[in-house]
This record gives sequence, C-alpha cells and structure tokens, in this order.
Amino acid sequence: MNSNMKKGRCFCCNSLLQYPQEVTCFRCTVCNTINDIKPILQRKEENSILSYDTLVTLNEMGNIGIMLEYINCYFSRYCNLNESFKLIDTKDHNSIDFEELWKTYDYIENLHEPVATEIINSLMILLKRPGKILQNISDIRFLLIIFECPIFFHNTTQEEKLRNHEVLKRLFGLISCLTNDLHKYIVSVITSFSEENFKKKIEIVNHFISYHLMEFDDMLRNYSSDWSIKAASRVMALLNAANHLRSPSLPISELYNIGVDLIDICGDYNNWQNVQLSNKYFSFCQYPFLISLGQKINILRMESKQYLTTIIQTNMNPYFSVHIRRDHLIQDSLDQIQIALKSGVDMKRRLNVKFVGEDGVDAGGLRKEWLFLLVKELFDPKFGMFNFDEETGLCWFNPASFENENQYKFLGIIIGLAIYNNIILDIRLPLACYKRLLNYNCNLEDLREIHPRLARGFDQLMEYENDDIEDVFCLNFVATYSEYDKPIQVPLIPNGENISVNMSNRKEYIDQYIYWFFIKSVQKKFEAFREGFNLLCSGNLLSLCRPEEIQKMILGEEEIDIDRLRGVTTYKNCDADVQVVKWFWEVVGEYNEEMKKKFMIFVTGSDRICPTGIEDMKFTICYYEYDAGREYLPQTHTCFNEILLFKYASKESLADKLQKAISYSEGFGIK
Repeated sequence: MNSNMKKGRCFCCNSLLQYPQEVTCFRCTVCNTINDIKPILQRKEENSILSYDTLVTLNEMGNIGIMLEYINCYFSRYCNLNESFKLIDTKDHNSIDFEELWKTYDYIENLHEPVATEIINSLMILLKRPGKILQNISDIRFLLIIFECPIFFHNTTQEEKLRNHEVLKRLFGLISCLTNDLHKYIVSVITSFSEENFKKKIEIVNHFISYHLMEFDDMLRNYSSDWSIKAASRVMALLNAANHLRSPSLPISELYNIGVDLIDICGDYNNWQNVQLSNKYFSFCQYPFLISLGQKINILRMESKQYLTTIIQTNMNPYFSVHIRRDHLIQDSLDQIQIALKSGVDMKRRLNVKFVGEDGVDAGGLRKEWLFLLVKELFDPKFGMFNFDEETGLCWFNPASFENENQYKFLGIIIGLAIYNNIILDIRLPLACYKRLLNYNCNLEDLREIHPRLARGFDQLMEYENDDIEDVFCLNFVATYSEYDKPIQVPLIPNGENISVNMSNRKEYIDQYIYWFFIKSVQKKFEAFREGFNLLCSGNLLSLCRPEEIQKMILGEEEIDIDRLRGVTTYKNCDADVQVVKWFWEVVGEYNEEMKKKFMIFVTGSDRICPTGIEDMKFTICYYEYDAGREYLPQTHTCFNEILLFKYASKESLADKLQKAISYSEGFGIK
C-alpha cells in the first residue's frame, strides 16, 4: 500500500477502503456514503430542535412551501435532528422523549403527501453524509428517531417502495456498523418498547430483507456478497437480543423471514460450514433466527441424504435395522442399540424396523410405531425414570430413579432417532429439557412450567414483606425429594441445613434450588441422556436451533384442525365430491379431541401434526368403488398418511366401520 494512503472501513457498508492520509473525508466506492473522519461544521437553527408545536403552527398557516423548508431543515441535518426530542426531567441527556416523538410522527402522517416525500428525501441527504464518526450514545439519537418513522410503511406505489428501501438500507447500514457498546445501548432502548411497537420494528426489517431478496435480479442467488442484506440481518440480531430480554418474549417464529424460505438454504448451510467461505461471505446461517423451522428441517434432511449417499458409494449397508419382539420391546431395543454402539454401526443410516413374526415392509410406518411404543413404555410411571406433575402432566428426571445411566442414554438415542427420521412423538418433557440440551440456563419460569405449585410458593416467598419470614416459611437451604415415599433432604449450599431463609438471602435460596433441580439433582442421568441424543443430533445444525424449535421437531403441533386437514388432502380414484368422502369428513368433523387423536394415530402413526403445521402435511384418501367393499373396514398406510375407504351404504355404516377400524388398530398399527 502507498505510504500516503490509509485503510479504513465505511461507516455504512463496512467495506474496507483506501484513502489519502491528509483528507478529512472520503466517499465509499461501494455504497456512495461520504465518511467524515473529522466532524463537519453544520449551521444550527436558532430553535435547533424539531417541534410538534411548530409543525402545528406551520400547518395552520397553510403555507406548504414553508412547511417543506422546515421539514428539510430538520430531517436533513444531523445537528438539528440529533438534538430533538430530548427528555427534560431526566439525568440522562441522551434519553429520547418517545411519547413526544410518536405524537409528532402521528401528526406528520396526516399532513399532505409532499411532506412525507420531503422527509424521505431529507433523510436520504442526512444518511448519505451524517457528518461525523458515530462513537458515543449522544451521537446516535438521530438513528433511533429515524427508526421510529412510520412513513417507511407507506408502500402503495413501486416508487415509494424503492424510495423507502434506499433510506432504510442506509439506516440499517449505519446501525449495523456501530460498536458493540452502542449496540447494547440500542438493545436496551428497544427492549422497553411496547409489544406492538417492537413487532413493527421486526416487521420493517424483515420486510426490507424479503423485498431485497425478491425484487432485485438474481439476489436470491447472489445475496452472500450484498452489504445491505448483511446490515439488515445485523439489525435483526439486535431485535433478537432485545426479544430475549423481554418478558414475555415473542415466539421465535415472529422473527422468521419469508424471503429466506426462497433461498437455497442447503447451499447457504454448506457455505457457512466452509471456514474460508464463511469468513469472506455472508450466510443466513450466521443469523439462524431468520431461518424458519421448515428450512432447518430441510437442512437436516439434506445432511441425512448426503450421509446415505456417502455410505452407498462406499458399498456399506445403508440401513440401521432392528428386529423387535413385541412382548420384549424394551429389552430387544436396548440390546440392539447396545450392539450397534459396540460394533460402531452408525445409527444415522436409514432406520428399518421389523416386528418378529409379522408381515410388513417398513416404508415408514413401522419405524413410527416402534418409536411410539418405546416412548410410551419408557415414560410409563412404573419405570420410575421420571417424576410427573399432576397439575401439568409434564415430567422431569427422577433423582431417586434406580435405572442406570444406560437407560437414559438409550432414551436420548430414541429421541435423537425420532428427530433424525422426522418422526413426531408425544413426549411430556418441558422446554427446560431442550434448553439444557443446548446449554441454555434454566430459570424460575422453566420451573413454573413443570411445577407451577412450587413456583407459586417461591412467588409468595419473594413477595412477603413482613419481618417474620423465617417463622412463617420455616425454610432452610435444603431441597427435598421423595425416594419411594421416603423424604430425602439435600443441602443446597455447604451447611445449608443450618442456614435459615430470610429477607436478605431468599433470592439466593430460590436460585440455588433451581440450579439443584435442573442440574445437580440429575447431573449423571441428564448427561447420559445428552450423550445419547448427541449421537444423532449434534454439531452445526443443532447450533442453528432454539430450544423451542427442537421441542417442536419432536412434538409437532398438538391442535388437530379437521377443516385445515381437509384443505391439504389429496384424493386417489375419486374427488372431494364423492358421497362417501363427504360422509367421511362429516363423521371425522364430529369427533371430540380424544377421538381426533386416535384417528390421527390410525392414519399417520402419530396423534400430532408435523412441526411446520398442517399445511405442510401429506394426507391422502384413496377410494375403492365396488359392492364387496361395503363390508370392509377402512384401512391405512401410516407410512404414506393414507386412508382407504370403500363404497359404504350410508354415513352410519361408514362411522361404525371407521370406529371399529380405529379400535382394532392395536394389532398391526399403533397401540
């Protein structure tokens, strides 16, 4: 590099540029932003703040020219906009009076259209050249003021969309390039917003990303080198961080981006795993909260296919086969998995299940049944592996269980097999289990989900205000659990049995109890469970997922909406207007929730819907029209989610035979 040249990054697009040492500013050749290394002098107005009252006065004068001049003066100049909307009665001089700001924006929205156009044009001038390095909290007030502007939602014409898009691109660029300390400050501000306002922030950034991906030529293929996509994703990362701090937080699905569903997510994932490419190019996998659960499942399927292709190319057996006797379900399953572990057989091969003494080729239905029955047995209270809460029906690892760690490792493998083979199971483990699998901390809300009665007791302890707390609650730093009706006390801290819980240490007591409950009391059991789970599900893919997404991969959706199921159904040898089909939907539509679950088990092998919702589910009705079929019971192929109906004489006959078929399905089908 020439000795008279310096290197520096653009304040907006973060491109690395060279510029002469003696200059005080330089223009970015990528995004066209003027970067001022030394602050430029800007003329401040005598009344240097944007004011709601002044806007009202100018509007009442009726002179649109003066109004537009005023708008330009305050929205195009850093010094004027950055000094506006300060809270007066506060020690923090950087605080923004959001109530006054929102009132002003609401008023502006009702003014003539040229005002909105002037604001956008003025903001473009300001954002192209802020005029200084943004390095302190006092420097970035104008960015937060602009972020609140409702005009960005005015997208009625293509011209407006492009105009707003250009301003947002520069706004997100400047925000994304701020220091970590300034990012933390922005997160703290956004965290305090109302849910409605917070959702609007997510909406505007997500809309920007989707619009950019879908409206610009070849962007779905070439986004990895586009600075504005990266900038907007970094702003979404701030919103994601704020969401974690909010109580209650929004569901992770609120952050999913519809445009990201259209990209080649498997190619994005492969590039992300390539260290050389990931350091050079942008990848959406760097911002996994933007990636929908459906796309993450697609990555899992891609990895599975790639692995099977490798196995086949090396002339190895592509199947992980198990042969099970129904009356020795647990022992046979445990024995064959242990054999696979000892012999080094990778269970990521295609799962193939055979029930001894029964006909049937496993096209998917038998593996569903095997895992379904295994989970049903392993979570049976008679095994004592888990403690169940009567109020919630959820369970947690039993610290008093006599089952060895191998049983918990076995269960972890079973759940891993279910995820890897895209099989839904009704497992009554709480979100805390999946948080621990991903090394997230558990808290009082996690305890509340499992044991709400215990959590309510802790609430009462924290809310108690009198000085006699020790006499009223009579608590020491100990936890108690039951070992077959015998109470066992465990000190939460050294000498805890002799330390009373009082006003000053009650928070520590609750924290120690939660740590004991989720960590210490079941350490070996849970680590064995994790070890088994990680044999099937670990590595980079798992790092893309949130605990609630892992939970949903296993549980699917519980609600069974027959009307929505009808909407995704395909038909063989008939259509929806065939009389038997009409009767079928009438019968099923009258089922209660329990009967709906039994029906779904009969047809699909699971009483739950796929994780991405019923719209992504395959469901087929096959119809055979011949008289002999009047006496046949409906039949199913659970591997294909397919039900076979025959030419029944009446709705009552169909209802009776479907009821019997569901009841009799405990033989070959799911028990």
